[in-house]
Amino acid sequence: MEITRMHKVHVHLIESAGTLICRHGGSVFMDVSDVLGVPVSMPVLVLVLAIAIDLIAGEMPNTVHPVVWLGTLIYRILGWCERTDKRYHRICGLVLVLICVSCAATTGVLLILLAEWHSLIGIVLMAYFLKSTFSIRSLVSSSNRIYRDLSANDIGGARKDLLSLVSRDAGGLDEPKIVSAAIESTAENYVDSILSPILYFAVFGLPGALVYKTVNTLDSMVGYRNERFSAIGFTSAKLDDIANWIPARLSVFFILLPSFRFSPWSALRVCLRDHALPVSPNSGYPMAMVAGALGCRLEKPGSYVLGREYPDPSPHHILRANWVVMLASFLLIAVVVVAVAVIRYP
Repeated sequence: MEITRMHKVHVHLIESAGTLICRHGGSVFMDVSDVLGVPVSMPVLVLVLAIAIDLIAGEMPNTVHPVVWLGTLIYRILGWCERTDKRYHRICGLVLVLICVSCAATTGVLLILLAEWHSLIGIVLMAYFLKSTFSIRSLVSSSNRIYRDLSANDIGGARKDLLSLVSRDAGGLDEPKIVSAAIESTAENYVDSILSPILYFAVFGLPGALVYKTVNTLDSMVGYRNERFSAIGFTSAKLDDIANWIPARLSVFFILLPSFRFSPWSALRVCLRDHALPVSPNSGYPMAMVAGALGCRLEKPGSYVLGREYPDPSPHHILRANWVVMLASFLLIAVVVVAVAVIRYP
């Protein structure tokens, strides 16, 4: 009898979670009118609260940051992967992805079920976890620090601060190359750290955003083409490419509108010509758009040159790139909020 009751409870939980995730074409919607006194779509409320947390508080301390917890889990499983025979590293990498993605999806579903039980607690926790999937303030702040370093002629400080944005060796970079790297990272991370997680949240709810962030974090930790990670990180890298394929191309639209302050047609021209130059199938779109919009040359030595006809960038181009990314971010948020509201209340 006890086993039968437990089985029924499990079935009920699974059915409830599936209904919540699949409702309204994949987005998760709930009526929180009991909390606010007006009919409101919970995804809109969660997204707005998460953005407010990001813009006001910035990044969470490491001890309470869900992505840091994820990183700890990845490192522990990675240790097991690296102790296995190299012939099985690709399989181990697949197991790594499956475990981490399952944990992320389960967390999202449990938070949705919690929100069904208590809307207010659910809203706060969902916003907290959603905020961990994207970063607007931190991205702009990081590049602003590089601008301040260069404005003070502190090349050493700029190189040091650049390490928080890029993985390339910054030791021998001169000022134009430092500026270029900062702008490239800001443009690329608009997709990875802002557009993609918010888009996946809009379409698939919190589980979608958490799963995307998990795949992106796995790629940033193990998705490298070197002797150590080429096999283990193979699945992570491929999944990240797939996950960002549509968002990267949508970024052309969101970056185009802010580019009207500068040169939108040059942005499109450079994007159409240069987007395939980087090795990544996705990063070239936002980077080439920003290069054309700002009219500056973005170069990764030995790899690619975007906007080759333009002069090297100056520190003030960092501020312009930040302006474009910020406006593109708010445009994205407005589109998502309106779309979700229209779908919920046609």
